[in-house]
Amino acid sequence: MAVSALLLAACTQTAEQNNEPMAVAETTEVKKKDYLTLTSNVQQIKAIAHAVSLMQQDEMYHFNSMEVVICGQTVTELTRPEVMEPILQAIADANLQVKACGFSVNGQKVDSSQLPPQIEVVENGIAYALSKQLAGYEVLGL
Repeated sequence: MAVSALLLAACTQTAEQNNEPMAVAETTEVKKKDYLTLTSNVQQIKAIAHAVSLMQQDEMYHFNSMEVVICGQTVTELTRPEVMEPILQAIADANLQVKACGFSVNGQKVDSSQLPPQIEVVENGIAYALSKQLAGYEVLGL
């Protein structure tokens, strides 16, 4: 901040000394944000998808992407077509990236080959979320 004030002062003095008009162009490019949330309720994906559609419309979020990591007993619902049909539609509509916690999948004895192809299994959902946070993602709590 002090350096930018110093540079601005230096430019202003130079322009004033030369009687040149001073033009300051601000070209701050806003970086888009990637978001991630953990959920232990597969039904929340529909609400998350709706929130994403709102975030995409509002520039204050600088929205780029949203990942959802599903953890806990709810991973058992991921193989049930009657549960997943509307959720898979919400995932597609919002362009969500959905991951299942491998620790939960294994602990609940879910056959990962029966998961919808849109859902990727990560080794450990919490560790995955932490690595994404360290990589710059905004991690949202529910």
